[in-house]
Order: sequence, then C-alpha cells, then structure tokens
Amino acid sequence: MTTATPATSAAGARRSTFRETPHRVTFAGVLRSEWIKLTSVRSIGWAIAIAVVITAGLGALATLATLATAPEGAIEQGMFADMPVASLGAAGLLVSQLVFAVLGVIAITGEYGSGQIRSSLTAVPRRLPVLGAKALVLGLIAFVASGIALAVGMASTVGVALAFGVELDSMRLGGDVPLAVLTGAAYLALLTVFSLAVGAIVRSGAGGIAIALGVLLVLPTIVGLVPFEWVQDASPYLLPNAGMTMSMPGAEPSEDFWRALAVTVAWPAIALLGAGAAMVRRDA
Repeated sequence: MTTATPATSAAGARRSTFRETPHRVTFAGVLRSEWIKLTSVRSIGWAIAIAVVITAGLGALATLATLATAPEGAIEQGMFADMPVASLGAAGLLVSQLVFAVLGVIAITGEYGSGQIRSSLTAVPRRLPVLGAKALVLGLIAFVASGIALAVGMASTVGVALAFGVELDSMRLGGDVPLAVLTGAAYLALLTVFSLAVGAIVRSGAGGIAIALGVLLVLPTIVGLVPFEWVQDASPYLLPNAGMTMSMPGAEPSEDFWRALAVTVAWPAIALLGAGAAMVRRDA
C-alpha cells in the first residue's frame, strides 16, 4: 500500500485543476491591458491634465503679455498686423516638455515601485511586448493630449488678440498653425517615450526624472558653455534642441527640419533598444 505524501497530493491537485485554455497572449491584448493600466492611474491623469493646462494656458498668457505691454496706440497703428499666432500659441512647449518628461518616467517606475511589473511580466513572459505596448499607448496618449492642448492654446491666443482689438484678417492663421500643432504634439510624444525608456532602464522614479530633466535642461547648458567648435556643432543633435527646431512654428520642411525630425526620433528609438535589452537580461 502506497501512502500519499503532501508533495504528491499537491501535485495531483494541480494536475486535476489545470485546464488548458485556447487563449493566447497577443499584442492586441497587451495593448488593451496597458491602456487600462495607464488610464486608471491617478498620477498619470493628473500629469496629463497639468501638461494640457500649461501648454494651453501659457499660449494665452504670452499673447496677453505681448499685447498688454505694447505701446499706446500700437494696435491701432497696425504694429500687430502680422501677428504670429502659431509662435505665441506654442509658447507653452518650453515648460510643458518638462511635465511630459516626468509623465514618461512615472508611467513605468510606478509599476516597479508597487511591484505590479511582476504581474505584467508574468502574464507576458517575453517582456518586450510589454515595453512596446506601453510605449505605443503612452506615446499616443501624449500625442493626442498635447495636440488638443496646442490647439486650445492657438484658439486662446486668437481670442485674446481679438479682445485687444487685433483684426482676425491680420493674423497669420494659414498653414503655420496646423503644422505647429502637429509637430509640437509629435515632439512631446517622442519625448514622453524617451523618458519612459529611461525609467525602464534605471527603474527608479527619482533617478529617471533626474536623467530626463538633465537631458532637457542641463545638457544643452553645458554644451553651450564649452568653447570648442566641434562641441557646438553637436548642439543641434541634442534632443531638446532638435525637438524645438522640429516644432518651431513657421519652420518649413527644409533640410534642418528633416534632420531635427530624424534626431528627435533617434533619441527614443535608441533609448527603447537599451530598455528592451535591460528588461530581457535582468529580473523584474
């Protein structure tokens, strides 16, 4: 007579309760799960809301400051007859890029801090689809949110200008405005994905934010202070410089524009490659 041990009993229980499922992990399913996670986290929602308010509000504030400090009679004399609505409406990019950089970092470091990343990687053992889906969903959210914010900023700029008596026909509302909205939103989305990759590499919220803000604020300052020509030649290849060049209102698709676009795309692409290699090689 054979006596069942606890180990064999547990194994038998597992075999008796195991049921093979026809469902498989698909990239579409991973996309849905990442969408649910990113849209249900309050900190992500607050970061997006703050970025939208800053992007839209600073455009109106820049227009208000420009017109309110104009000399008396300047508007009547036609000094603002060719008012650059796109440039004023996109003034919020300089500040909102910092918020989107923080958004990208906390989108993944929050999972490492709470331990939720273990559940994600257990459900998707190949790991790379998790990173790819998160980058795609977060980039799309950032693109749509920043596009809406920039469009609102342009509209508020027009509203403030009309309130000061600037004629609508005298404002430049042609192709500059749609192009500024599109390129500005693309830059902020790519910046958010870059910050996401940085957060995936360092797995620390404070460290990731420090690196992302260092790339945006510290690195251009250091390069600008180094008195060597070859260092100055590298300045256009920095992420914030290329991104602002690409999203500069009125910038036509010239050689500088396409170079800036390629550089802006290259930064998150290279960072994602590093993040993917790090996720595959180490434990969660």
